[in-house]
Amino acid sequence: MSVSVKEFGKAWWSEVYNRIIGAAVYLDDASAECLHWDGGLFNLLSGGAVAVKSLSPFEFSTKDHKKAVFITQTTATQLRTICDIIRNSDFTHCILISCVSLDVVFLEINEGKDVSDVIAAGKVQAECTKQLEGMLQDWIGKKQCAVEAVHIPICTISPTNVVFLTPAHHKVYPMYDGKLIHDSASVDLYMLTSEERSQVRRLASCLNSMMDSMNLKEDIFYMGTYSSLVAGVLENSPVCIARRKNCSNPTSLIIIDRTLDLCGVTSHSMESVLDKVMAVLPRFPGHSNEVAIDMSPLCEANVINHPEDVQLSPGCLYHANDDACIQTFDHMINKSQKEVMFDLYNKLSKIDVQKSPSPKTLLKVTPQSVEKIVTASKGNYDVISKHLGVLQQALAVVQTLKSPKRAQIELVSSLEKQVSQNLAASRDSTSVLHQISHLIKSRKDRNLSLESLLALLVHIYSLSGTEVSFSKQHEDSLTETLSVAIFEDHKALWLNEDGKIVTPEQCDEMSKCVMSRLKDIAQMRRILNKYQSVLKPCETGVGHEYKGLLQQLVDDLVDTERPETPDLRHRNEGIKDLLRSGLNILTSKKSRSTKHPFDNPNVILFVIGGVTAEECKRLHRSVITSGVDNTVLIGSTKLVTPVEAMRDALAL
Repeated sequence: MSVSVKEFGKAWWSEVYNRIIGAAVYLDDASAECLHWDGGLFNLLSGGAVAVKSLSPFEFSTKDHKKAVFITQTTATQLRTICDIIRNSDFTHCILISCVSLDVVFLEINEGKDVSDVIAAGKVQAECTKQLEGMLQDWIGKKQCAVEAVHIPICTISPTNVVFLTPAHHKVYPMYDGKLIHDSASVDLYMLTSEERSQVRRLASCLNSMMDSMNLKEDIFYMGTYSSLVAGVLENSPVCIARRKNCSNPTSLIIIDRTLDLCGVTSHSMESVLDKVMAVLPRFPGHSNEVAIDMSPLCEANVINHPEDVQLSPGCLYHANDDACIQTFDHMINKSQKEVMFDLYNKLSKIDVQKSPSPKTLLKVTPQSVEKIVTASKGNYDVISKHLGVLQQALAVVQTLKSPKRAQIELVSSLEKQVSQNLAASRDSTSVLHQISHLIKSRKDRNLSLESLLALLVHIYSLSGTEVSFSKQHEDSLTETLSVAIFEDHKALWLNEDGKIVTPEQCDEMSKCVMSRLKDIAQMRRILNKYQSVLKPCETGVGHEYKGLLQQLVDDLVDTERPETPDLRHRNEGIKDLLRSGLNILTSKKSRSTKHPFDNPNVILFVIGGVTAEECKRLHRSVITSGVDNTVLIGSTKLVTPVEAMRDALAL
């Protein structure tokens, strides 16, 4: 592959750095997250920015700041915010950096207007630039001012050389007006709400920008209704068609709906250390793929309630300017917990002020032995400043492994295994929902959260699919149990965020809504032929195990026998099939003549709706061990935990 996704991001950030000298820089959350993975705040400050602020209507600049750079997704709300900031400041030079392609922004600004002439003439980007620059001039309100609107695709981050994520699209999920299954059998872009249509176009724009910068000319494959919409925009949008004419590296882009298989992301059986850390620690404020680490063990400050206590900034896991930390982060995805602990202990032992035992003499590295070295550096700010990255990573792992949440996760994991064996052994659902109802009722005694049990329910319904049907009586009983539990726990749940009083009737409605959504989740794979089941007999011959849809697909794609993958649709297939039947040459060899994703040297597998680190590791391992020569990248909208995946799927 000509360019890695990491290099794609770096190349475009350097374009940003060229424009920020002497400027007050305003970033939205998604751009700030992308900046973090490129090196962080100091990249802007050392590059010449005079101030860095969040894109908020409450922010403005002092009279001596005359230049502003806005790095933004250019939504209608963000444009209003930029207007407020400019009117409350005294700028004479404003640069608007749109992370989203201007052809998408143009359609949104002119929603409801007839712009077909501009599109037909190919003048969309020029017209959008003119409109945005006109807005900036109006807001500055001075005759002597300089304005610029430019598209710079700051939209991806790369935790490893193989995995990439799109922070700006972390809320994109295969849903249609809050439903998992669209009312219509065939869905087209104009059947979506304007906000949903916008999300599809913006995600397609991000993928298009990435492929443009990497000189990739793609064949598009997809699985799932939502993925077909993104594939359609990539196939038919004038910007994408023009790009394919100029790009030369043949690539297969495979887009898949997360909702076809929610088992992997709602499973509490986590082997990857990164998944464990993300499930236990709170999110870094404003970020979708980073955690907030309590730094009080290193500092003299008395922190009462992390992360709400603002006197101490939280730490984080990824440190783009520290090669040792980048290596450890990679290990957190790809190596075992034992290997990660030894790696951290090795790196910490080089800075150890207490001279702990050498890693060679230790049989086992425990959280306590790592913590001992870290806390020995407390208050020694000279040591801390030199080794801040590894100390933050060590604290993250220690806090995760010592957290009471770990016991909860392990308990749900063991329940998960019991349930899947019950379902697989008898294909009989009678006892499963009864078990779950009992667990929900006794959750306080077992120290289980309702959210974890809801994630377990999503896991069960996705796992059983259409192979197992649950009795109405048990489902009704579960609905009743859920209603009571939601009422009891509503203060700790998502329901009470705006402080409203929640009534038993509302909880009743909510539990019915949850059950209806669970039934939809069980139906998601009914449109598939080969990959309907994700419960497979173990290779040992004893019992059954979960084998994810993504895993099954990748195993088939790297298989030298090239088995058929009828569920993976090729974007051009419909027209080609019509031509074939018209010419009457439908033969048994047809399947061999259809395009195979691994015919191209580069393959991008993109999952809409989130992946786990464990999935990325396993898929990458399948590619490596198969011996294929193809370069395979794994992308998604975000890294996700079981509870987050549950909230997305149940729209809570």
